[in-house]
Amino acid sequence: MQVKKFGDQLNEPIVMCLGYFGCMHLGHVRLAELCKQRAAERRAKVALFTFSNNHLALLGREQKVLYTFEERLDIYRSLNVDYVIAAEFDEKFRDNNGNAFVNMLKRYCLKGVVCGFDYTYGRDKKDCNDLVHALTDVCDVDIVDAICIDGAKVSTTMLRGLIANGNVQAANDLLSQPFFVTGTVAHGRQVGHQMGFPTANLKVAQDKLLPIGVFGGKAQIGETVFSAIINIGQKPTFDLDGVSVEAHLLGFDGDLYGKQLKLSLTQFLRPICKFDSKEQLSEQLRKDKERVQND
Repeated sequence: MQVKKFGDQLNEPIVMCLGYFGCMHLGHVRLAELCKQRAAERRAKVALFTFSNNHLALLGREQKVLYTFEERLDIYRSLNVDYVIAAEFDEKFRDNNGNAFVNMLKRYCLKGVVCGFDYTYGRDKKDCNDLVHALTDVCDVDIVDAICIDGAKVSTTMLRGLIANGNVQAANDLLSQPFFVTGTVAHGRQVGHQMGFPTANLKVAQDKLLPIGVFGGKAQIGETVFSAIINIGQKPTFDLDGVSVEAHLLGFDGDLYGKQLKLSLTQFLRPICKFDSKEQLSEQLRKDKERVQND
């Protein structure tokens, strides 16, 4: 997969999938699959358009993101996208009208475009029907309907709510892969090691939306995967208020400092609570470990 800046030259025929794709939920996956189908039919490559930065901040909306740009690239790569066309959402891009955006699209060798039924573009909020008209002489535009669960549209907003509430199992049912957090392992206070439960402490992006609680999941280092107990939040037993991300890797023995770690959350174990002693906390961690091992 190659990453290209929006507007840079690309001398290959492409079918482009339009959206932001802050995560890849079932609706997004349907768009990507149709894009791949059209690309195969037309001997073209699959190109996915997205923003390389947190565009929500400039729009004055929520600033936390489900995934960082690098995390999103990891997801797109897993879906066998050929090209990611990344635009920076700055004031100049925000102020473009729909016609200016379409003119940028026309610079590509478009063999097709795929978008959702509620896709809009430009400061004048052009919609998918406007896009069909604007590209009439260029290529076909496929418009994909929503996927609904119990009458509610599957959306990034829905996923944001599930993740914020710690409901990772329900969220994972709607995602292309289990919700994950990535970061660099940093030095901690070594308290877990003293208790027999050494943890990897992750330094993560500040604008990453994090569910609070204790979770079961998987920890990936390169191509190696371990089951893990993942704690996200405060440490009330030790009177520490700051939110941290740490994981105890079952069966791992070694040094992780400075390495990149991917933590996939697969089950909610319990809320974070204060224990009266380290011994009580150790006993709870043993119970957590049993649940993760039996999952």
